[in-house]
Amino acid sequence: MSPSKNRVKAFLSSNKKITKGLEKENLRSDSDGKISNKKYPSALGKFYFNNHVTLDYSEPHLELVTPVFEDNTQLIIFLKNLHRFVESKIGDDLLWNYSMPPKFKKKFINIPPFGESNMSKLAYLYRVGLRNRYGDKMQSTAGIHFNISFSKDIIEKLGLDKNEFYLGICRNFLRVFPIALRLTGCSPITHKSFVKGRNLQVEKLNQDDCYLPNATSLRVSRLGYYSDQQEEKFITFNGLNEYLGLIKEYINCPNEKFSEISTDLNNLEQINNGTIQTESELYNHIRPKGAQTDKRQYIELKNNGIEYLEIRSIDLNPYSEIGISKIDIEFWEALVILCALSESPKIEEDEALIIKENIRRASESGQDCYLIDSFDSQKGEHKISDLSEKLISDIYKLCLDLGVEDKYEKMIREFENRNKNPLSTRLIDDVNKNRGLFKTVLNLSEHQKFEMENNLVKSFEKEVNLSRIRYEESLQTDQINFSEFIIRYREEIR
Repeated sequence: MSPSKNRVKAFLSSNKKITKGLEKENLRSDSDGKISNKKYPSALGKFYFNNHVTLDYSEPHLELVTPVFEDNTQLIIFLKNLHRFVESKIGDDLLWNYSMPPKFKKKFINIPPFGESNMSKLAYLYRVGLRNRYGDKMQSTAGIHFNISFSKDIIEKLGLDKNEFYLGICRNFLRVFPIALRLTGCSPITHKSFVKGRNLQVEKLNQDDCYLPNATSLRVSRLGYYSDQQEEKFITFNGLNEYLGLIKEYINCPNEKFSEISTDLNNLEQINNGTIQTESELYNHIRPKGAQTDKRQYIELKNNGIEYLEIRSIDLNPYSEIGISKIDIEFWEALVILCALSESPKIEEDEALIIKENIRRASESGQDCYLIDSFDSQKGEHKISDLSEKLISDIYKLCLDLGVEDKYEKMIREFENRNKNPLSTRLIDDVNKNRGLFKTVLNLSEHQKFEMENNLVKSFEKEVNLSRIRYEESLQTDQINFSEFIIRYREEIR
């Protein structure tokens, strides 16, 4: 994958406007490294109605959401202040700075009611469905979503259809994602409570912790956030209609494994019995998104096309105070620009098999493995560290072409070092030194001490109050009962 000279030239002639936002998950833990048993703090307002702080899956599973920014410094400042604001509202609890959960206790994984409106009840039912389909453990891993959008001017200057532009990025992203896992994945170890009662092939690192010796990301692997049912059909992103067709099929066609979970209106245990209940259950590493409106994503994408991309499979970086650094953001941004300015042929069946296998290898043994290049070439596999070195070099060359090498110099040096000593390798070494995962992560999860910016604190407090107002307003909006609402919801995508 290499940038097209014509695309680079076209990009330079555009306004070069790219906006980015982050969604960061953290489980709350107590000071002993156990999942917190405390309720969602009322000082954070009403989750689901707060635009900056909400719940992802369960009571201890927080999600912090930023607005979009063009400037990466402004983005990380906002997130750091939001992280610190949340810390100030959770007492002695910590924001667990690691993608695999603290010591797991099922009784602490409560799914609280999301509210009394039909949409709130739907959000609750969706999570009940996830619990019944996959169990609490899989849903209790944590990561980061990186959202990125290119201006209309960039896409027009490139002379591409908006949907094909974004789908081309998705295809290229899947091609290089295994290499990105080596450079950013950092969840090679989990506490033994996560694997207890599950048929998973892992090794013991010490008395309390299990691991795969060369893993980069257990969260991304088959041991983590993974669906066998969705794995059967690889999403190639070769066309929007094809993508939407698969979503429609996944939602409407009963899945044998999930058909035993009740969808009876008098005993709802999931929204439907398809492979996915809603578009949100699609576990892609990257996902095209339509504008955020009151319409469902399928309908928004079908009517108005793709507006931005959501990169989903990013581990928390425990070596950053808040789980992600400005340098991490710069890497994901530069990687997506590389994908955007390179040609992106359609993914055929053979390549789909290669990509799936490469992602498996990179997640489970990416510290030291070979990735498949082709089924046909004389040298069909290459060492992942060599491929990583080339990718970093390609990103630097692109920075030179775009005249931003000074801006990204520090990031390039950092990722060259990570290729020599991956974050996942570093973590295993530290856990061995500290004689345990909990002690290591607890030290990396300490409350931040810096003073928050007053204007941002006022903004966060305002959002807390607005969330309560929105919640009260939601109680007045429904014109039909929940049973009728679910029937209509199921009929929206047919």
